[in-house]
Amino acid sequence: MTTLRDILTAVRIGETTDWEFKSARGGLPGSFWETYSAMANSEGGVVALGASEKDDTVRLDGLTKEQIAAYQKTLWDGLNNRGVVSANVLDLTSVEIVPVDGSSLLAVRIPRAARAQRPVYLTGNPFGNTYRRRHEGDYHCDDSEVRRMFADAEPDGRDQR
Repeated sequence: MTTLRDILTAVRIGETTDWEFKSARGGLPGSFWETYSAMANSEGGVVALGASEKDDTVRLDGLTKEQIAAYQKTLWDGLNNRGVVSANVLDLTSVEIVPVDGSSLLAVRIPRAARAQRPVYLTGNPFGNTYRRRHEGDYHCDDSEVRRMFADAEPDGRDQR
């Protein structure tokens, strides 16, 4: 469970490998999906929607109930559309509404994808659309990294042979 205390602690530290802040004022940001792929292919993490970062300062802007409802619908629709993302690694407890000063944040806890689910990629094509989380950024995986993830995903992995 993600609490306001967790978020405030992360705000003091800033974005890292396991925390990302996105404003989401104009809708679920398109860059959310890159972060989703990156965190699922790395060690996992939390995306806080309704919190913006500028000049190394995080501001908790909050979201309305209507925005949260719309973003949850967009999120679950995308997670279950293989044209958007290759795998849904979330369950219902992964998406939480966190109250803050009369509004709320939407916290999405993204676990590391299981070996058999990796790579988690976007748009139906793994090459050029697979990401990894490094420090506070989401970076494209090169083709050899993607091939390695596919090889590791085999039930009888290379080490078993």
